[in-house]
Amino acid sequence: MEKISFHYGEHITKVARAVYFNSWKSRLAIALQAVFVVLSLILYANSGSIILLGISIALLLTMAMSIVTRTLLVPRILSADKRYSKEFEYLFDAEGIELGPEAADSKVKWGFFSRVWENKGYYLLFLSKTEYWFIAKRSFEDAAQENQFRAYVSAHQKIVSGVIR
Repeated sequence: MEKISFHYGEHITKVARAVYFNSWKSRLAIALQAVFVVLSLILYANSGSIILLGISIALLLTMAMSIVTRTLLVPRILSADKRYSKEFEYLFDAEGIELGPEAADSKVKWGFFSRVWENKGYYLLFLSKTEYWFIAKRSFEDAAQENQFRAYVSAHQKIVSGVIR
């Protein structure tokens, strides 16, 4: 079995932002909210209605609060959690991956993951639509170990990048 380890809490904020800004649902929500803000501002400019200006401001604040909550507040709360303040160890082979030897029953076969996504710094192994494990790419000992990981994963799942579906 190959072993990789990294400090989980140091990466939570970056991973949460990557997931949020690369998810098609988040992008669609931001786009729709922006369209409604622009529409209400156009209607306000044409009519001069204070109510439409209030709606525009409320929509803009709602959009900003959603982004701040998902990309700053929740990740900071998670990174401060003592459970994530230690080194995490993953063990992987051709069969699957497990979360350290001390975590009982944490072995997951590669085929169990619903999808695997990567960006320049991380691999995300999705267990469900919202639940995932992540691995920092810099935690691999060398390029050969990362290539071995990719080969194991690719035998069962396609590794995708870009927008998370």
